[in-house]
Amino acid sequence: MVFETGLWRIEGNKPTRITSDAIDYEKRLEEVFEFDISIVSEPRRWMVVGRQVPTEHGGYIDLLALDEEGSVIVLELKRDKSHREVVSQVLDYASWVEDLEYEDIASIFAEYGERWQGGSAKSLEDAFEEFFKIDIPEEVNVSHEMVIVATGLHPESERVVRYLQSNYGVPVNAVFFTFFVDGGTEYLSRSWLVEPSQEEESSRRPARWNREHYVSFGYPRDVVEAGLKYGFFVGGGGDWYSRSMDMLSVGDRVWVYLPQKLFGPDNGFVGVARVTEPRRPVDSFTVKKEGEQVPITSVVAIPLALEEDDPAKADYAVRLDWIHVLPIGQAVWEKGFLANQNTVARPTSPKWDFTVRRLKTLWHIEEE
Repeated sequence: MVFETGLWRIEGNKPTRITSDAIDYEKRLEEVFEFDISIVSEPRRWMVVGRQVPTEHGGYIDLLALDEEGSVIVLELKRDKSHREVVSQVLDYASWVEDLEYEDIASIFAEYGERWQGGSAKSLEDAFEEFFKIDIPEEVNVSHEMVIVATGLHPESERVVRYLQSNYGVPVNAVFFTFFVDGGTEYLSRSWLVEPSQEEESSRRPARWNREHYVSFGYPRDVVEAGLKYGFFVGGGGDWYSRSMDMLSVGDRVWVYLPQKLFGPDNGFVGVARVTEPRRPVDSFTVKKEGEQVPITSVVAIPLALEEDDPAKADYAVRLDWIHVLPIGQAVWEKGFLANQNTVARPTSPKWDFTVRRLKTLWHIEEE
């Protein structure tokens, strides 16, 4: 598809058309988008982690980015109309990206800092937290997507992109730009082949939530051991972490994960349970100990954040009835399992389907 974008300067009532031009070189296009990736990422936020990244298949990925969920975005830039092979090229890059582990992406980011950012020694984890204001997901590259950036797309390529999106939910899209010069001022306009809201709906279409809830119990060992014994999990430390607990209703089934950041090699899924009471502040949460209801604070040695002290940072507890529970040292983790930083989530990733199916088999949990 060839887009013709018009731009006029208005002086009084007189419009003067500004002439479009070709951007002078592809490297400059990289520099523009690297400086402000939001030009192509909006309404989402992306963080650039690599530039001119060599792949094992040959060729170089122009820009590599992460979103706040740890998904990888492959950007292929063309300073003029893209040739018909660009879709196969970006799919080939994505096939290489698919196998990247956290360490690979961290290494790419380190190289990016040394080569393109004046020798920055900032770690991927620190840069991610600084940029997005949240911890980096424990598992990055659970999914990835592809974006072609050009002045236009060959009709054959456009048909392929639309076909892959609409029929198979392949996360590939194209962004078209037009470059204008008005005296000493330069302008860049942008339009999408498929608007991001439509693209996201299309890419989600094949995915279905399996009605199983994911829970990350990211608290010190003492709190987790009490939760496994007395039937609860805790979340909090800020509204971003605690509000997801409102997804849970009485009767929901949850699969509880212990994060690697806190538990190291003991990380993994430690149990499955039914929710018997929605979240409530730990101030008023009690557990049954030796036949009596006692405050949760009496069964943990680590101080919990009370709502009465600071509602914005309060800890909350959800009561559970364990269906199957393991000691911390026996938590289950296998390659291909899903994990993220959310306290509670309803994942639609194929990895979540695999995780739940595998845990059901290992723990002899019956289908519902």
